[in-house]
Amino acid sequence: MLPRISVVIPVYNGAKYLREALASVKDQTLPPYEIIVVDDGSTDGSADIAKSFDDDIIVLTQANRGESAARNVGMDAASGDWIAFLDADDVWHPEKLERQSIYCDDKTDCVHTNFFYFGTCEGTVDVSPVAPAVRYSIPYVTAQNPFRISSILIRKQLPVRFPEWTQDGEDLLFFLDLCLNARIQLVPEFLTGYRVHKSSQSTKPDMMIRRFASLTEYFKRRPEIGTRDVEAALAGFVDLIAQQAVLARYARRWDEYKCLKRFLRTYDGPISPLACQVRKEFVGPRFLYKLKDAFTRFFDG
Repeated sequence: MLPRISVVIPVYNGAKYLREALASVKDQTLPPYEIIVVDDGSTDGSADIAKSFDDDIIVLTQANRGESAARNVGMDAASGDWIAFLDADDVWHPEKLERQSIYCDDKTDCVHTNFFYFGTCEGTVDVSPVAPAVRYSIPYVTAQNPFRISSILIRKQLPVRFPEWTQDGEDLLFFLDLCLNARIQLVPEFLTGYRVHKSSQSTKPDMMIRRFASLTEYFKRRPEIGTRDVEAALAGFVDLIAQQAVLARYARRWDEYKCLKRFLRTYDGPISPLACQVRKEFVGPRFLYKLKDAFTRFFDG
């Protein structure tokens, strides 16, 4: 018997991309049981777009409470046996749900896919080579995150919800809860498209710092996670912050770089060699970098 899949799409001022997301759902070779769009207080007509796209789409509206609350509302309203999430700016390959449905049995609670990203940059993320015991471990998920929310299909009865006590890193905290509660399978094909664009939350300079604060609080709320795993997870995320600081410096995103470096200088936990390097490195006046970049463009051009 084919699984009854409810699709939950939270949207907040997502009119620019919502039609494309909905079209990718309607084009599925395995049609979903229902499509639920939860409008999180949009002011750009997102709800009207969803209502006009197809009469079968269920549109729920609420005051702006954040993506976690919107997804939870959609999960509670879903009447399917399985729930697939899709962000309003992402897309699916036409065979995504059909390929995932193969794993929908009594031995599985969650199925995700490899994914590709598109928009301001393009590429793929393949987590297939990582052994499942590592891939779904708390330290690995914290630092490497093999999931994207739009790739996830979960059993409706799974006792996991999105945290509403924070709006920083909610997806990652949800993924960690999945690893604690779910039997997870991976579809190795790149069937989920993750859109990268300038208006995404991930472009905020202090995003990594706020996510680290959420992680720290999350681990306080999950005493069942062993101390060794918590320490390894936090150390891995701090190293991720150091990597992001290096990228920010090379991209000349100085506000982000200063924010991350300030955090690394004041952080009193274990840090990696790269984090030590970022702590100590000297960065000269910005006009010197502008001159250097100008000379580089001149001689390369």
